[in-house]
Amino acid sequence: MRADEGTVCMTTALLYDPIFLEHLTPPGHPESPQRLKAAMDMLQALGWLQREGLVQLRPRPATLDELAAVHDRQYIASIAEAAQAGGRRIDADTAISPRSYDVARMAAGAALVAIDAIMAGEIVNAYALVRPPGHHATRSRAMGFCLFNHVAVAARYALDRYGLSRVLIVDYDVHHGNGTQDIFYEDPRVLYFSTHQSPLYPGTGRADETGAGAGEGTTVNVPLPAYSGWSVYDPIFRQVLAPLADRFQPEFILVSIGYDAHWKDPLASMGLDTVSYVLLTRQVKELAEELCGGRLILVQEGGYHLDAFAQCMVSCLNVLLGGDEVVDGIGPPPSPGFRWNTDAIVTELRRIHHLTGYRRRPRASPLTPEAGREEHGQ
Repeated sequence: MRADEGTVCMTTALLYDPIFLEHLTPPGHPESPQRLKAAMDMLQALGWLQREGLVQLRPRPATLDELAAVHDRQYIASIAEAAQAGGRRIDADTAISPRSYDVARMAAGAALVAIDAIMAGEIVNAYALVRPPGHHATRSRAMGFCLFNHVAVAARYALDRYGLSRVLIVDYDVHHGNGTQDIFYEDPRVLYFSTHQSPLYPGTGRADETGAGAGEGTTVNVPLPAYSGWSVYDPIFRQVLAPLADRFQPEFILVSIGYDAHWKDPLASMGLDTVSYVLLTRQVKELAEELCGGRLILVQEGGYHLDAFAQCMVSCLNVLLGGDEVVDGIGPPPSPGFRWNTDAIVTELRRIHHLTGYRRRPRASPLTPEAGREEHGQ
């Protein structure tokens, strides 16, 4: 039923299914079922699954044609065959278990359910709490814990099913989404924006990788040094992402959201905290409200410290719901004892992407983690 037919419009959808726990990884592997279980347990303990304004939508498996819009059919078949044969290791990082093909199809289909609900006017935004992650999966290769590229499947679905012309993908997982970049590198309909620690796996995502052919200028990579923290991320989002989004005028925004840039994460050293993630997500939500009627879906990627993952997840879901509360039992990162030259980073990015002289209306007051903690009573 549509909101314009007199129904109550639910603001936010959570997409989750217990099948996501059935993709099994080797003992000690950081990408474990416990990641999603920790988040769901915290939502239950907080009583937030019953909150007004939140609807839980059940994912569906992506069809073969939907997967094949971004992946080679032979590759899709190889994942199915490996699962049916009992599973195998793809590489040192990436494994297939007997249920992995079914799990990955369901993960790829979750955001599609959310897109349908948003386009029908039933919800405004959504959070797809899925695994395994997806943004490293290329057209024909599984890697970096990823089998199918969920955010790429979602972007193509929005373009093809609803005839949209411009989709923005914002990726603030700590690793570069090489698969997403590769899939859309020559597609002018998708603006891909990635902040990532560099050097770090998978070694891609240089600032001069900006797209090719008709897609020239629609890939925006922001490789950042370790311990960049909020003081670097905030001006990049305000002075690079925001004007790029203004210029692109997206009709839908998808986020590859990974919490492995959290200072407690064991796989990286970026230096964000839970409040930082809340403020970044709020900035992207504000862009969606300003530019595309609030159409926004967060699609889960990485994050491997269980407490940090759960606290970031529930806090960012709260942002989508319009709430102010931050769940943070860990606190801010220790000071690295130095600051990077943020002005130089921003200036170079604006030069590369022809934003010199471009100005947006400034915020009434700047966001800072300290102000955010004060605002949220921390």
